[in-house]
Amino acid sequence: MLRFIVITILSLLGSACSSTDLAYRNSDRLLEYYSWKTVRTSEAQRDHWQPLLQATLRYHRESELPLVIAYLDLAGRVVKQRDGSLGAACLVDGALLIYQRHARLAAELAAPLLAELDADQLSHLAKYTTQRQQDAVKRYLDPDPLRRNAARQKRITERIEKWTGKLNDSQRQQVKDALQKIPDLSAAWLAYRSEHTDTLLAMIANDADTETLREYLDGWWVRRDGTSAETSQSWHIARSEFIQLMDNIATSLTDKQRARFEKRLGELRDDLAPFLSSPQQPVDLQVVPACASASV
Repeated sequence: MLRFIVITILSLLGSACSSTDLAYRNSDRLLEYYSWKTVRTSEAQRDHWQPLLQATLRYHRESELPLVIAYLDLAGRVVKQRDGSLGAACLVDGALLIYQRHARLAAELAAPLLAELDADQLSHLAKYTTQRQQDAVKRYLDPDPLRRNAARQKRITERIEKWTGKLNDSQRQQVKDALQKIPDLSAAWLAYRSEHTDTLLAMIANDADTETLREYLDGWWVRRDGTSAETSQSWHIARSEFIQLMDNIATSLTDKQRARFEKRLGELRDDLAPFLSSPQQPVDLQVVPACASASV
């Protein structure tokens, strides 16, 4: 549920901007549908969940959406600058902050539903998560290292091009070179997810209460409890090298690419701004060390 909740609440940041208004406007229905899809929630369960869902979405409009919009404003300023004074480190760490805050909301939203599952619903959830794990292994862990590296490069390139338009040969080479330095964390991530999913299913089967499940999900999704020292080190290397890649790409953007990026950010911001519950107040991103010099 985490990925869907975060993506829905953030209004599909990586997809077409035309989807944003629709996704945010219908986030309650989308989340209700996803709860049915993953655990086959009953109508009575969804009715019982509705007050929490509405309160969470209201809180998001009041407290989290202003931060998202401030982040988009900051990203727009970073894209416009050419001296690198506010670089990718600020944007990457700002995105991680936003993710953590939304992951915590997701844990609070998911735990009450999970605590109410009966045996049939738990069985459905187990089958659903197993299928997702198998799909992810197939996508990310191709046993052929050449195909796996090529697929990884294609994914990263396409994600960048959603914002900038087509990269030129030099920029594509920058991506290729960077991925030789960025550790591939796919195997560690999937093993971590599988282990924690199994533990979660066992907790539900043993009738864990809402608060116990919420704390577990918070440790899994927000704090990343149980991450090995080796994986943590690889994560820090990956973050550093990815920031370097983004800084390099940013300085190589053509005027056309920069304009496209600015346009996408502006469209996304304009789609989200009408949902603010009140006129936007200044939001401070200086809690992110890499953004300390930013005036938001």
